Amino acid sequence: MIDPKTIDLNQVPKKFCDGAIGGFNKETFIIVPTSGTELMPLITTPQIAKSIAIWLLNNVQEYEKQFGEIDMIPPQIQSPIQIADLNKPGNS
Repeated sequence: MIDPKTIDLNQVPKKFCDGAIGGFNKETFIIVPTSGTELMPLITTPQIAKSIAIWLLNNVQEYEKQFGEIDMIPPQIQSPIQIADLNKPGNS
C-alpha cells in the first residue's frame, strides 16, 4: 500500500478530469473520471468509496472557506484534449 505521506503531488503525472460517471452494486462502486474522450474506470469497495466522498466533501468545504462558494455554472476550463484535436491530421 502507498504511504500518502511520502507522495509529492507535484511530481505525480496528472490528467485533467472534465467529468465523471459511475454506478454501484452490492459489492463495488465504479467511478469513471473522464478526460476529453478518454475514460479512466476505477472500481473500489463501498467503504473506500465513502472515505473518498468524505475526503472530497471536506476538501470542497475547505476550498469554499478560502475562495468562496463554488458556482455550479459549467466551468470555462476545457480539457486539454478536445475532440477537435483528435481529428487533426497526424493524430491517430
